[in-house]
Amino acid sequence: MLDRLNLPEDIKKLSLDELKVLSEDLREVITEYTLKNGGHLASNLGVVDISCALSYVFDFPFDKIIFDVGHQCYAYKILTGRLPQFAHLRQKGGLNGFPKREESKYDFANSGHASTALSIACGMARGGEKGEVICLIGDGAMTGGLFYEALNDVLTLNRKVIVIINDNDMSISGNVGFVNKYLHFVRLYGEDIPFIEADILTNIDGHNIPDLVGKLKYAKNSKKTVVLHVVTKKGKGYKDAEDNPSKYHSISGEEKSQALSYGQVFGNKIVDLAQKNDKIFAVTAAMTDGTGLCAFAQKFPERFVDVGIAEEHAVTMSSGLSLSGNLPYVAIYSTFLQRAYDNILHDITLNNLPCVFCIDRAGFVGGDGETHQGLYDVAYLGSMPNMSIFMPKDGKELEDVLEYSQNVNKPFAIRYPKSEISGKYNVHTPIEYGKWEYIKESRADTVLISNGETLFSAVLAAEKLEKRGIKTDIINARFIKPIDYETADKIKDKKIFVFEEYIEDNSVYIQLLEYYNKLGLNAKLYGKNIQNNPYAVATRDELLQMSGLDADGIAKFVSDNIK
Repeated sequence: MLDRLNLPEDIKKLSLDELKVLSEDLREVITEYTLKNGGHLASNLGVVDISCALSYVFDFPFDKIIFDVGHQCYAYKILTGRLPQFAHLRQKGGLNGFPKREESKYDFANSGHASTALSIACGMARGGEKGEVICLIGDGAMTGGLFYEALNDVLTLNRKVIVIINDNDMSISGNVGFVNKYLHFVRLYGEDIPFIEADILTNIDGHNIPDLVGKLKYAKNSKKTVVLHVVTKKGKGYKDAEDNPSKYHSISGEEKSQALSYGQVFGNKIVDLAQKNDKIFAVTAAMTDGTGLCAFAQKFPERFVDVGIAEEHAVTMSSGLSLSGNLPYVAIYSTFLQRAYDNILHDITLNNLPCVFCIDRAGFVGGDGETHQGLYDVAYLGSMPNMSIFMPKDGKELEDVLEYSQNVNKPFAIRYPKSEISGKYNVHTPIEYGKWEYIKESRADTVLISNGETLFSAVLAAEKLEKRGIKTDIINARFIKPIDYETADKIKDKKIFVFEEYIEDNSVYIQLLEYYNKLGLNAKLYGKNIQNNPYAVATRDELLQMSGLDADGIAKFVSDNIK
């Protein structure tokens, strides 16, 4: 049916029975290309029917819909005329896996983080939108405090908003906390949601298209705010995803590698540490699977905390754990940790509390586009007093720094990418606070400085440079803050090249530049960081190549500047 429809115009010409057939076609297309390219499969399969019903009842783009979280938008993208591009979902130059205003007039807000839709809708309604303003909100997003800040406002707004709660009992992992328990009660007994004063329709079958169409027409014709509680099954129509929705929440689309990732190393090591240290707590915000904490949660349930999609609470609650004499390890993706900026500053660093931030997805994150890149944590954490930042070069160094972090006794951040571990190093110098290590030392006139996975690219680049007659030393700047001033003094008369997979602000390069300037030195210092621009969908390797941080790009940068 999809092939013969002129979308979106033809949707309203279909019968309700034909809408059901359309939903089956959509599930086949979404499943085929998401398994191939990677993406958010289970959550999108769950909202196919309601996406069909929404497109049937409402008049987009005159009416406006905001997705929360934005990764529920696949069916909507196809229904708004993007079927020909869907084969290139999450590929360079292809469709973004989240709503993107630059991509289509049918996408109204670039939204990749949770709990934002009701605030956006509140502003649109207050700002005088002529059409209907609709939010499709996953129940997981209701664990985030921003939802309640917006709810407090929208219910006194005297402007109409249609709020659809997509209740599938899941975030990335299973939902947690009181809100989840209460929605479970509503599903069982059909009670109203007492803290929401609006026209509420509960327990709507999210896979019964005729019923959905009827309820949405009622909401459209209403003069006041309407809340629709729609119960869906995450992974609907694909048995593997129905049976294991966490596994199929987000998939890579690539063949499973046997190589260890940084997240796996972290997950294994934190269990080992907790067996020996009963003060260790592991804290996350709806990222149990993604951060590698499943084993910890099973072995130490009394010391594992998943607060739901509530990064601010995760951090400030961890300050309470620390004040009580415990040592919290807060495992959150880089892109989501930025939501807790004030909590880190006010509640952790200004109190100078022992708290270890384990920042997964640091650096480029392929496939998800600009809303999920982990490029900014060094910039904002580096501005905070009492904060130290470390980036390991490989799995062994990650294990070593996790061991070391137990005795830092102040705020400490460890950042690592969503990546397999590439480098195999013979050098593993014991960690000393604020000290770097030489990977290669030969008294060469040129020094390459890097850290993390980029360090291995620098090692490969050094081999290329040596073939061109350029000899280099290589330094692992594993401490980003503080930098190693002793080593900085040692190399001040050399040609220094710094390569880092984060934006320039508070980078090693900038700190060296400021240090040498204070000394009045005219140092031969060159830096290549990630430019502070939005980065669209591409693979991690493609993004590194575009930024000149692959081995070839590093070698070229050195060659061009050494002439």
